[in-house]
Amino acid sequence: MRVVLYFILIFGFIESSFAQEVVVKQVDGNVEFVVGEKRTIVKDFSSFTEKTGVFILKDKNSQLFIRIGDKLDVLDFSEEKYKYPLKELIAPKQDLEKPNEGFLDKYFSLFSVSHDDEVKINGMMVAEKSGVLRGDNDINVTEFKPIPIIESCPFKIDFSDQIGQKYLQDCKYKIVITDHYTNDTISNIITEQTFCLIDVKNKKVSRCKLEISIINTAKKISGSIELLHLTQAEKESFNQLKAKAIAESKTDESIYQIIFVESLRAIGLSANASYYLDLFIETNNHPKLVNYKDHYTK
Repeated sequence: MRVVLYFILIFGFIESSFAQEVVVKQVDGNVEFVVGEKRTIVKDFSSFTEKTGVFILKDKNSQLFIRIGDKLDVLDFSEEKYKYPLKELIAPKQDLEKPNEGFLDKYFSLFSVSHDDEVKINGMMVAEKSGVLRGDNDINVTEFKPIPIIESCPFKIDFSDQIGQKYLQDCKYKIVITDHYTNDTISNIITEQTFCLIDVKNKKVSRCKLEISIINTAKKISGSIELLHLTQAEKESFNQLKAKAIAESKTDESIYQIIFVESLRAIGLSANASYYLDLFIETNNHPKLVNYKDHYTK
């Protein structure tokens, strides 16, 4: 059965010109992309634009997890459906009767956002990437763009790209996270690692201040962490998908783990995605997860 995962633009549609490329996030089994007489074996992280081409899933063990613009799609094999023309994936036909909404459809419909910089989720600004801005008043201060995270979810922030090459070795870093409104300390650690793993458990917190100081220097990195508060229905769906991914991490499969991480990244929650991807790799070191991390962190 085909499972379609939609990230719908807030305007209610995706321009046909926006999604002209199919990017393969994961392939299992034996899958070919056929254009006329030419047959290409489909591999992870390959992309396809030839509209006359067709994905062919060869057997029941074959499966594709793909991205088309703002849409994620899982293609499965069945006796009735094992050929997927690319032009239909890019511009799918409208069904006369809406199919029953599956578990994953319900989950992703709760997090429908666009890549517009002005988009907010539940009033919170979503950033495509947690980049940095240089401080205007102090050359020793580098400012993070706001980092969005999901409430009560662990996250990982890697600041190695922001501190400068000369501060990467033989340095210690003080990382302080405080409540933006009360200045209460949430986390205060000293580490030699150029990343931090944090779990903000206080559900009343909506915004935090982050400051990373390089000990014995004037160098600092500062910014804010914005918490996305979920409704009860959103929490239930999020926790169900997370549970499926964690349970799968103890098996030889990886599809739910990659779907979970990719979905977090797609809506700007890269810090949460980084934490869970490392957790899944630490649990079973699945080659597809390692390969996925190597590609998406480039």
